Amino acid sequence: MNTSRSLLILLWNCNGLTPHRNELDVILHDKRIDVALPAETHFKNRSHFYIPDYVTYRTDHPDCTAHGGTAVLVRRKLSQYSLPALSSNSLQSTAVSILFFPFSISFAAVYCPPNQNLTEVQLTSLFHSLGPRFISGGDFNCKHPLWGCRLATPRGRTLHRVITSQNYSFISPDSPTYWPSHTNRLPDILDFFVTSGIRSVYSTAHVLHDLSSDHSPVLLTTSLVPIEIPHPPTLTPGPTNWESFPETLNSLLISLKTPKEVDEATQNFTEAVQKAACASSQQRNHPTTRHYNVPIHIRNLISGKRRARSKWQRSRYPSDRHFEDLARELRNELSIFRAANYDTYVSSLSPKDQSLWTGTKRLLNYHTVPSPLLRQDNSWARSDEEKAEVFHSHISSIFQPFPDTDPVHTSQVYEFLDSPLPLSLPPRSFTPSEVSFIISRLPNRKSPGYDLITAPILKHLPRRALVFLTYIFNAVLRTTHFPLIWKFAYIKMIPKPKKLPTESSSYRPISLLPLLSKVLEKLLLKRLSPLLESQNIIPTHQFGFRPNHSTLQQCLRIVDLISSALEKKEYCGGVFLDVAQAFDRVWHPGLLFKLKKILPNTYYLILQSYLRDRYSVISQRDKISEYIPIKASVPQGSVLGPLLYLIYISDIPTYPTTHMATFADDICILTSHPDPLSVSESLQDHLDNLHSWCKRWRIRINQSKSVHLTFTLRRQSSSYYV
Repeated sequence: MNTSRSLLILLWNCNGLTPHRNELDVILHDKRIDVALPAETHFKNRSHFYIPDYVTYRTDHPDCTAHGGTAVLVRRKLSQYSLPALSSNSLQSTAVSILFFPFSISFAAVYCPPNQNLTEVQLTSLFHSLGPRFISGGDFNCKHPLWGCRLATPRGRTLHRVITSQNYSFISPDSPTYWPSHTNRLPDILDFFVTSGIRSVYSTAHVLHDLSSDHSPVLLTTSLVPIEIPHPPTLTPGPTNWESFPETLNSLLISLKTPKEVDEATQNFTEAVQKAACASSQQRNHPTTRHYNVPIHIRNLISGKRRARSKWQRSRYPSDRHFEDLARELRNELSIFRAANYDTYVSSLSPKDQSLWTGTKRLLNYHTVPSPLLRQDNSWARSDEEKAEVFHSHISSIFQPFPDTDPVHTSQVYEFLDSPLPLSLPPRSFTPSEVSFIISRLPNRKSPGYDLITAPILKHLPRRALVFLTYIFNAVLRTTHFPLIWKFAYIKMIPKPKKLPTESSSYRPISLLPLLSKVLEKLLLKRLSPLLESQNIIPTHQFGFRPNHSTLQQCLRIVDLISSALEKKEYCGGVFLDVAQAFDRVWHPGLLFKLKKILPNTYYLILQSYLRDRYSVISQRDKISEYIPIKASVPQGSVLGPLLYLIYISDIPTYPTTHMATFADDICILTSHPDPLSVSESLQDHLDNLHSWCKRWRIRINQSKSVHLTFTLRRQSSSYYV
């Protein structure tokens, strides 16, 4: 019997999945299918397939043409990860592992073309790759009386030997699944399941008549209960009574004279805000399934087609084969219904309420599927916990400074850092109005840090809490101690587009810091910017992270320099450089060396505390890695990070006969002259100075992303090297 806690698995040879997308969409949502195993998907390398609320994994035929292929569709809310796929001319398989308690089970869609040789070695290798517990279903094109076929074929005997020797089990329906159109061919069972390690699980399989193909879909109902992905943790899971929020804030401690007291007060304030937010919010009940509305005339067509198909399968009379006309009509009606819904959605978009921006972002968003990670020993990290360990090793190796190649300069840096600080006037204290203004400008949808305090929570803080928060910020100015709990970050790994998902280097780390830390950083940035502008610290050729400077303006500046050289009939040589791991490898002593020279001692000591003792953890869904000490880099996801990097590279060398153009970590060097040899010499001299500078400050240039170009209108070759 099908219950709300039953795991439903749909097996279907669709003979081309794209034309049946709308039909599959309806049956997946109506019957609450958890896992769908389509075979013969006929996807090409440019095919795109998507069904809402489901994650699609696919394996195409190795020749990338429209035949063969398999796919697995899994409900998005289930805890899942993909397994390595198999693709050959004689066998295609897509496998996904779903987490149950206390183990995981692999689900695989298999298709074996009938005109290819299938060996025991291939089948054994397929089943072994799925692990000790699996449910593999598909069109094996193997016949044997053991699973209900009329006769045994050589391929069926091969699969039977594998099942017997490996002590596997099978689950097959009690009626045919393949219905040939030719009257001389008899129906038979070609679609069934091969299982391992789940014999004690209650399961039943029966044939459906809902979908249109020469194969009937098979629905497998099991008593397995998968683990669902938990909802992201939040302090306000439901409607929040913001009027009662200020009343639930407890009295706060006032003594803030030492760094230890600053840390304790920050911790107490964070806990008080968290408790107040939780006490003012109600729990929201999340629906288990999304309500799927289909017009009544389409449901009548579905029912009529189901009855007509069932009648034809029982009688096999040509006069009863009008279900194909009903199936064609159903596909047309579903296409019209889907197009009408899409037109209604598009017409409702408007730039005034940001719905147009949201729809465009959703359309252009890069969708990825969970993928296993390859370890250094060539083994696979499949679970979230194993992935967190792999990312931990990768990130730990990144946030380290490059090796020291200039010991003399390094000793000079440390000697200067150990020298006494000059006297300076105390900074002007922060006011509650400044803090309130910064908080009011925070984006409401900004992701919170580990403390889960969001921008709406901060915007509803009472006046007393804002005053105390301002008192903490001013204590940071007095003690020059940045609170420790505001230096702790959660790192989310985001896959890079068009990168191999099995490599840990194909993911970009995104750090989530507490919003309270960002409020303080914004206040410090407001004080530091005038100091840097008065001293002209940031060079004029730097257009990154600066107000009134954009990428387009820098590009126009470069184009103008090149155009001027071409108008003068000169050679224009350009070197375009990219700094390797620019923000992740910033050498902290070198950065502090430059900060000490230009900032008052109070701000220098605050930034020194800001850079020290920073830690992060990798958050892979609900799994957390071990702590990662950050020994280099400007803080990821911070407000001050970009400014600190601009200060770090502010003394990049220039050259009298060249022009510099920089945007953050991208560097462009241009020079022009009628003589190509002079162009080469100027660029080379500048690059030599740049190389010495990079060596001193532990900076590396990414050679694979750096190029040298020559712009000229002359036809003769200008073969010179830089």
